[in-house]
Amino acid sequence: MKGIGLDKSITAERSADRKAQAVIVAVVLFTLLPYLFGAWLALGRKYFWIHYNVDDHCVYLAWIRQAQEGHFFFENRFTTDPQPRLSVNLFFWAIGTVARWTGLPVLLLFHCIRIGLGLVWLWTLWLLYKRLLPEGACLPALWLACVSAGLGWLFWRDEGILAPIDVWQVEAFTFLSLYLNPLFVAGSLLMTAIMYDLWRATEEGSWWRAVRAGGWALLLGNIHSYDVIQVAGAWLTFLALRSLLSRRLDIRRWLMALVAGAIGLPTVAYQYWLYRVDPIFRHRADVLTAAPAVWQVLAGYAPLLVLAAVAVVLLARERRLRDEPFLFLLCWAGVGVGLQYVPRLLAAVGLLLPLNFERKMVMGAHLPLCALAAWGLWLLVRGLPVRRAQLVMALVIVSTTPSHIRWLIRDGHNLVHNTANTGIHRLYMEPEEWEAILWLARNTRAEEAVLTFPSFGVFIPAFAGNRVYAGHWGETPQFAQRLRETLHFLDVRRPDSERYELLRRARVKYVVAFSPEWGGWFGVPLRDFVAQPLTGTEVVFRNRLIVILKVVAPELAAGVPSG
Repeated sequence: MKGIGLDKSITAERSADRKAQAVIVAVVLFTLLPYLFGAWLALGRKYFWIHYNVDDHCVYLAWIRQAQEGHFFFENRFTTDPQPRLSVNLFFWAIGTVARWTGLPVLLLFHCIRIGLGLVWLWTLWLLYKRLLPEGACLPALWLACVSAGLGWLFWRDEGILAPIDVWQVEAFTFLSLYLNPLFVAGSLLMTAIMYDLWRATEEGSWWRAVRAGGWALLLGNIHSYDVIQVAGAWLTFLALRSLLSRRLDIRRWLMALVAGAIGLPTVAYQYWLYRVDPIFRHRADVLTAAPAVWQVLAGYAPLLVLAAVAVVLLARERRLRDEPFLFLLCWAGVGVGLQYVPRLLAAVGLLLPLNFERKMVMGAHLPLCALAAWGLWLLVRGLPVRRAQLVMALVIVSTTPSHIRWLIRDGHNLVHNTANTGIHRLYMEPEEWEAILWLARNTRAEEAVLTFPSFGVFIPAFAGNRVYAGHWGETPQFAQRLRETLHFLDVRRPDSERYELLRRARVKYVVAFSPEWGGWFGVPLRDFVAQPLTGTEVVFRNRLIVILKVVAPELAAGVPSG
């Protein structure tokens, strides 16, 4: 009889695994469909296969390009300021190295890795959920992780960061991360792997698991450093709360956590050292990404929070609030959501830390929230007949998806109208623009910097390899000032003396200018540098939309050229 029961258990587990695999494959492959729609709409234009935060993706692609060139350490090519080449990101270095070895297109690799790591991430999450949740809650938890959001769809007309976070914050949700950002997929996978191995280590007393968790933390500290803060905070909070409730200090568990932390520490320490010695890197890290208002977070996670509260109430009735899986998920969710507000609380008491990336620290909080929500949902329906319980669960899960549906509709609209969410970038580039970037890639060196308008210049480090004077709001120091200077350079009404002064300070070799007919795009009348040549420069490339000028007068380095 025991053998029969064991066989049934194994059969049920395999059936659940097959269902989970089907969900994972379906969701990950679904994220490819909007990109195929975008490719269908290209109509001869250059399509970048990027749907959100084009500027940030160009930063990733600029690092990948440097790896393609054979560099292990990266520089910031969105500024012409002097800097050491000390930064490294193993994730993007690996993509660039594979591209160099195979000759495969970077954008193809970009999405293949997004899809491949997405499959691995969701499978690892499934394994973690199976360890933590009752059997009937595991598959609903996976579904919620894959599709759930909050009440942002009710704010249909509000596209900005004043709406609930499920309208605009990619890293706060699993589906959006899977769909839009391979870096978030890699970081979330490592976070999940750390939690899985730490849990297995404490369950089984396995030091090998603790060491492996430290290895994942070592990678995470390099690839997406600030995620280490959430993982460490959640795990240490869980250990502390467990020790407090049991009134016993489990030395082995604490030592395992310390071993994992010690293994993962070097990459985090390197990032902090880099912050101290590299002013350009420090500028990037100090750009404030403020945490949203509390109501925005609550609204963005509202269905999950309600179901999680149900789990708390029903488990309290059963006197199971001290169950370790529940305590762990509660600590992880609490730290994941609340951590983003810690920097400003510390600043209020005079303790200033380099943690201006406040809202980014919410990445990963969606995972324990979905687990708690599924637990609550399962507790609500477990007394119902099986089919009715499944129907109720399905309806509840579907009711959490409208914000993501809204997001996909908005992306489709942006593709049709060639407008990115940033408002200043486009999702397609005209053939003449792409021709100019290819000319730079083939005829110039990386150290030969370019002056051009940032909405075009953001693509140059990624696809041509040059530095640019102004390219990215967060990567370029004094970006607002340099944006104004660039616009003044292109403005037909500005004197040449102003242009020469900027060329001297900017340390650029090339200028990319635009046809005067594009003046409406820039908001100022553009100078025709072919009809009105700029002394000390020569036209080296020209088509219907773009003119590339080469700075040839050596005296420009010292000031205004004579004559």
